[in-house]
Amino acid sequence: MPGIVGFVDIHESEESQSLLQRMAMALHNEAGFDTDLYYAPGLGLGRVSLKITNPESQPIWNEDHTICIVMEGEIFDYERQKQELISQGHNFCVGNDPEFILHLYEHYGQGFAERLNGAFIVAILDENEKKLIIANDRIGLHPLYYFCHKGKLLFASGVRSILVDKDVPRSVDLVAIAELLTFDHVLGDRTLLNVIKLLPPASVLVYQKGTMSIRQYWELRYPDTYQPVEEESAIEQFNYLFRQAVRRQTLKGGSQGVLLSGGLDSRFLLGEIGAVTDPSMLHSFTFGIPGCDDARFAKEASEKVAVRHHFYQLPPDYLLNFAEIGVRLTDGLENCVHMHTLPALAQQVDHAQVIYKGFMGDALMGFGLSRQYWANYTDPTRYEVHFKVHTDQGLVLFHPHEYSRLLTEDFLKQIGGSVWSAYRAALDESEAQQIADQRNYFDIRQRVPRMTINGVQLVRGKAIVRLPYCDNDLIDFSVNLPPGYRVERYLMTKAFVRAFPELAKVPYAGTGYPLVHCRREILMRINTQTRWRLRSAGLNWVPAPKKRPYADYNLWMRTALRDWVIDILLDTRSLERGYFRPEYIRKLVDDHMAGENHAEKLGALITLEMWHRMFID
Repeated sequence: MPGIVGFVDIHESEESQSLLQRMAMALHNEAGFDTDLYYAPGLGLGRVSLKITNPESQPIWNEDHTICIVMEGEIFDYERQKQELISQGHNFCVGNDPEFILHLYEHYGQGFAERLNGAFIVAILDENEKKLIIANDRIGLHPLYYFCHKGKLLFASGVRSILVDKDVPRSVDLVAIAELLTFDHVLGDRTLLNVIKLLPPASVLVYQKGTMSIRQYWELRYPDTYQPVEEESAIEQFNYLFRQAVRRQTLKGGSQGVLLSGGLDSRFLLGEIGAVTDPSMLHSFTFGIPGCDDARFAKEASEKVAVRHHFYQLPPDYLLNFAEIGVRLTDGLENCVHMHTLPALAQQVDHAQVIYKGFMGDALMGFGLSRQYWANYTDPTRYEVHFKVHTDQGLVLFHPHEYSRLLTEDFLKQIGGSVWSAYRAALDESEAQQIADQRNYFDIRQRVPRMTINGVQLVRGKAIVRLPYCDNDLIDFSVNLPPGYRVERYLMTKAFVRAFPELAKVPYAGTGYPLVHCRREILMRINTQTRWRLRSAGLNWVPAPKKRPYADYNLWMRTALRDWVIDILLDTRSLERGYFRPEYIRKLVDDHMAGENHAEKLGALITLEMWHRMFID
């Protein structure tokens, strides 16, 4: 996986240079990556890259060789700023993204980051001031982890790279484990290890003279009071800003493809890319069970845009070959039942080295908003409403009521009420008055950078990933959009129908019906009602309407993955790890094999056990 690595150590040792090499190797550990390393006494910087974009060697230095930069990611639409820098006397020799950032830093100092629109992680060594500056984008789209202790700073795009240093303690963070089992992701800056943290989104980390500081250069803030917005105007603005975001990113070039599901986000993205580029040169990729809703609807949408479509069957036993890879690439922070992008990835990059995803379109425009949010509640009740909605939406794995049956007495004693406290703090961090805005904030600041980004990281193992919904201007627009337009993704759906009425006639996987009223929708609804009425009349031989999902982990864990699940979770090492009550794990496995559906719970437990075996045992 691409990214950056590095260290600063005031206690110089003979192993420092080999440490940088081992950190880089741990990040990718496979063919296809290039590694650039820079070493000086007590300091190392490195980049691991596919070199599809910004292929020039790094670090890149300024003219007098006093400041250098390593970077992974991309910056978009900065030509105007570049010309301004040139007019101020800056000379550009390389012409790539990191060189632009380097000159921006020279001109604005630590204020450079807030002027960037893109997905990036950068490390700048300023030898004039004897300091290291690390900065990421607004959303934290390139995760960066760090360990700081007694004059040593280690940082890397993967926890596994930091763990190559034998002096880093392996103390497991039990609260992080409990959060992962509750929400399917950790909260805040936690990792599965107490001493390693995630750099928060929109942050500038400065390390100077053995001291580290972190400041936030941009805040996601929803207004206390909103300005009136006309629906027609809002639709026009959204469509303009989304097309602008897509155009900014497609101008970067490269052989391009879209990961296309049967949902709204990727279909909207497909339409926009097809509108600003030559669709005959664009590929779309869909995976799943043959005949699933995603496969059928994505194929039809691709035909309407006239792109080259590719479908890949998702094998029921793919985790036997890919789970270990996924656990390593995501440092144990991604449930293995969400790793479905891995099996076909190598085939997809044969067609496209740059892959677009509809990532964050849902979180940005209100997928999590519920009608229960249209009220004011007292503080205790407010938190309960949030958690109830999370539970109803299937976003909670193990409910806190299960803790006493799942977790050992010692585990429970050590975590106390930390999970609930962290959940409340994550909601309160928004400082939003409206409960709907609190939830939107939680999704963008917690669920996106701590869970859904892991799927992006898996794809980055083979391709460049671009995420147009994360464009700065589009985010700013969404933040100032009254929540009524966001609930049930109202405005985004209206904007899509306005921009692509023919694509809107293709059924949507969320409902099974087109997104616009049309003859096809009427006929489909008549068909559904007729089936239910016939079955209600006793004609049970008539097939019931049903959704056809792209994956069926519940079935697969009872069949193709049955032995794998049992071998991992009921193994002595797993049962005696001291976290979980063996009798409850056995019951959970037995109940699933008998027909209950616990695949996501089992997947989380399997992921944790595999990570322990890789990095702790």
